Amino acid sequence: MGVPVVIDGYNLLYARGDAPSPASRERLVRDLMRWAHARQRRAVVVFDAWAQGERREREETRGPVTVCFTRYGERADDRIVRWVAAHPEAVVVSSDRAVKQSVSRRGAAVLDSGAFAERLEAALEPSADAEGGTVDRDQDEPRPARSLGRHASWLRGL
Repeated sequence: MGVPVVIDGYNLLYARGDAPSPASRERLVRDLMRWAHARQRRAVVVFDAWAQGERREREETRGPVTVCFTRYGERADDRIVRWVAAHPEAVVVSSDRAVKQSVSRRGAAVLDSGAFAERLEAALEPSADAEGGTVDRDQDEPRPARSLGRHASWLRGL
C-alpha cells in the first residue's frame, strides 16, 4: 500500500473549515477511508486528547485508516514526531512549522494541511465525463516539474 500518510487531524479539520467535534472527526475519518481505499494508501490520523484524554493513547483501525487519540498530556504534534522517528518513510500532513521541520529532518516528506485538504476534496468529488460516468479530477493533474527525489514517489497520487 505504499508509504503511509500521517495526518494531524485537527490541522486538517481546520484546513477544511470544520470546527473540532465528534461529528466533524467522524466525517473526516470516513472521507479519509474513502480516499485511502481509492488511492490504495494507508493513513494514520492523530487527534489531540492532551487536555481531556485518557491515561493511555487509544487507537482504532478503520480499514486502511488508523485513528489515534493521544494520551492525556500529549499533543498530536509530539505523537506524530514520535511515530515518524520509528517509521521515517512517511508523508506527514501538518500546518505546524515545527512539526514539518522535525519530521523532515527524520526523513519524512511533508505536505501542508491546506494543500492536502484540496487534494482530498478533489478526490472525493468526481466530475462527470462525456459518457455520463465519473472521472477523478486530479487524475490528470500535472506533476511538479522539479524532482523531490525519493519523496516524489511518496507524494504521487495523494
